[in-house]
Amino acid sequence: MSSTLDQYREAKQSWLKLRNQAKKELITRFHEVAAELNQIQRELLEDFGEKVALPAKPKKAAAKKLVAVVSAPVAPKAVVPKQSPAIAALHKKLDGQQKKLAEAKAAGKPTKAIEDRIYEIEDDIRLADS
Repeated sequence: MSSTLDQYREAKQSWLKLRNQAKKELITRFHEVAAELNQIQRELLEDFGEKVALPAKPKKAAAKKLVAVVSAPVAPKAVVPKQSPAIAALHKKLDGQQKKLAEAKAAGKPTKAIEDRIYEIEDDIRLADS
């Protein structure tokens, strides 16, 4: 049984050693890339007069939304016959709320309020049509 414990302790030590080495290499690589970025930024400013700001850190929700928007299939819009301006405005609101719903679902946010608004707008459209 002691041999199993010895093997475990050796494996743990080698894992910690690898972890520390990887951390050092990642930090070194980060500094190399940061130095290159600063050099490119300086060259752009000096040679072309172009000032480029460093990109802001993207938020996780924004990244998820971007992935959802890119991966979401685009459905062709239904051809709607000539309508009154009020009905057209309701359809425009409905499209906006449906986009919000898709984004909220992709981000994992609550959708009940948006679904309720969609239902209300659909009711308004049905009432306006009749």
